[in-house]
Amino acid sequence: MESIIFSVEKLGTIGFVGRTLVVGLILYITSRFSPHRAGGQYTGYDFTFFWMMGGLIVSPLYDSKINFLDTVTAAVTIIAMHYLISFIAIKSRTFAKIVYGKAEVLISQGIIQKKNMFKSLIPIEILLSQLREIDAPNINEVETAIFETNGRISVLKKADYMPVTPADLNIPTVEGGLPSILINDGKVIDKNLEKIGHDRGWLACELKKYGVIDMENVYLATIDGTGTIYYSLVK
Repeated sequence: MESIIFSVEKLGTIGFVGRTLVVGLILYITSRFSPHRAGGQYTGYDFTFFWMMGGLIVSPLYDSKINFLDTVTAAVTIIAMHYLISFIAIKSRTFAKIVYGKAEVLISQGIIQKKNMFKSLIPIEILLSQLREIDAPNINEVETAIFETNGRISVLKKADYMPVTPADLNIPTVEGGLPSILINDGKVIDKNLEKIGHDRGWLACELKKYGVIDMENVYLATIDGTGTIYYSLVK
């Protein structure tokens, strides 16, 4: 145990395996309690956080003289710093601009802003590829394109090239809402049935309409806000 946790002169095979398991556990805990944004939309200090945490936590595997207790202390300190920076950025817009940076307009009223392209170090090839991803291969279709602080390019098409919506055609729509799981791997979720005011008997009758006799043969069954049931049988 001492070779796993504390500083040792030489790390044997068992000690190395033990330290590897501890490193995996620490990485899971730090990722579990890190701000969720850090795993999705990256900012500059998010990248700094990841680089520091990655190098810090695996360092005991490469140097047996490093004490795991010191590693944990440093990891907790870095996580606290990340939360503190995020909190201050929420409270202060000035500080947020320093931390997150500023969004740059790359296309304005259909015209490419060369100065901002250079400032953001965005080559025209990257801009064109981003436009193709949102089905706007021609720049004359674009009203505005902005290089966001998270590294993505958001695009607003001109009105003539926007897709038609039911509201444009005055077509009434029904809100479907998020589907609720009724059966998961053959097991009925009674709690979700109660939320929609039904029981197992009702569910069994509804599934029989689709030819499903045994609910244990259903891998997944869901219902949306319109009452539409989706099911998939066990293969």
